[in-house]
Amino acid sequence: MPRIRPIEPEDAPSVSQEYVEKGKAKTGGQVVNFYKQMSVSPSSFKAYMDFAATLEGGALDRQTQESIAVAVSDYDGCVY
Repeated sequence: MPRIRPIEPEDAPSVSQEYVEKGKAKTGGQVVNFYKQMSVSPSSFKAYMDFAATLEGGALDRQTQESIAVAVSDYDGCVY
């Protein structure tokens, strides 16, 4: 059970809905649970999206970034 109860995008504050739409563009149109949970706090959601956008401009290509994320998730025992 998640610590932060996810909410559906249509029930989220309008500011969060804007970030959900931006997130959907990165996930092939899917609204992942993480975005549903972040929608609860628009300011936290904005901070995360800004942070993620900053990381995208780094020296590592997308495939390398994803490979690292998968390896870290596996190491941490994340099943998501």
